[in-house]
Amino acid sequence: MRVLSAADYGRCGAAAPPHFRLLFPPRWRAEPVENRYAPALELETIAWLRSYGIGETAAEAEKLRRFDCGKYGGYSMPLADLEAGLLVTQYISLWLFWDDAQVERQVTWDIDDVLAALLGRRRAPPSRYLDAWADLGRRLRRARSERWMRRIGASMRQWLENAKRETAMARALKRRGVLPDFEALFDCRTVSIGMYPTFHLMEHAEGFELPDAVHDHAAVVDLKRSASRLVGLGNDLGGLAKDLRDGWLNLVLVLVERSRVALPQAFEAVVRIHNDEVRAFDRLAAALPSFGPGLDVLVRGWVQAVRHNVYGFALWESLAERYQRYKALAGDQALVAAVSIADATSPA
Repeated sequence: MRVLSAADYGRCGAAAPPHFRLLFPPRWRAEPVENRYAPALELETIAWLRSYGIGETAAEAEKLRRFDCGKYGGYSMPLADLEAGLLVTQYISLWLFWDDAQVERQVTWDIDDVLAALLGRRRAPPSRYLDAWADLGRRLRRARSERWMRRIGASMRQWLENAKRETAMARALKRRGVLPDFEALFDCRTVSIGMYPTFHLMEHAEGFELPDAVHDHAAVVDLKRSASRLVGLGNDLGGLAKDLRDGWLNLVLVLVERSRVALPQAFEAVVRIHNDEVRAFDRLAAALPSFGPGLDVLVRGWVQAVRHNVYGFALWESLAERYQRYKALAGDQALVAAVSIADATSPA
């Protein structure tokens, strides 16, 4: 197994086999696939982060460049208007930067301080991250109901708790060589990938709020879990070379060690799990019950926004320099998962 720079990979002639593709039916891809305001989202998000002292150093500016914030928000919220798309892009870009810079590097940060800043419940200790979270919280509270803020706060707490758990798992791997079970890591990643708060951010981008009775319905809970699994799988497939270089946990690498299979076979198995999960999501979506004439159209719109979001994150991971700066090869096979649209006759 080798990890090459993107430039060296381009010269080596290796290719990924067709069965490594992440397959999505056409309805998962928005038209256009990228938000028309993406360039503005990029510029405004970076300027906003810099106003809180984030991205001012050369190293941090380079990290933000590799995020490609405009495409991060532009692919995941392809149909949002400028105001909503900008707030969501700033939210997820701050989240990702903070996750890289602090959450994955230490376990001493305080969950309650972050939630206090976001929800405006009390004055948290000053820091550039908490100040930026507080600004997002103020703007969201002006636009969204108290009930919606409670829900995103609860889902952020769930994410923060699982992020600590994942960091502890990664430290156990680095310090003692202890790997979690595949299912234990998959369950953790399903939450720590961050989709549960994002489901609410999608409502903000769409301009409505679904009631608790919809979010808490067993069928919708299953649908959200499926979408979260998809984003976690896409992230680990798209970020394999990055995780190999960083020594971070990855579902593919855990499967190699736990199942004693070769790396290409483990990569293919995780791709297959992903493509099976796409079909499972669509089955769950088709079986959703009616929530009443006034709500069904909103639920359908939200489900479609979830599809666009999942596809957009996978597309961003397959293209952003954050993940694609390096490529992993096993022999002459590139461990690269391209994002593809499947036709109507495809098994996916």
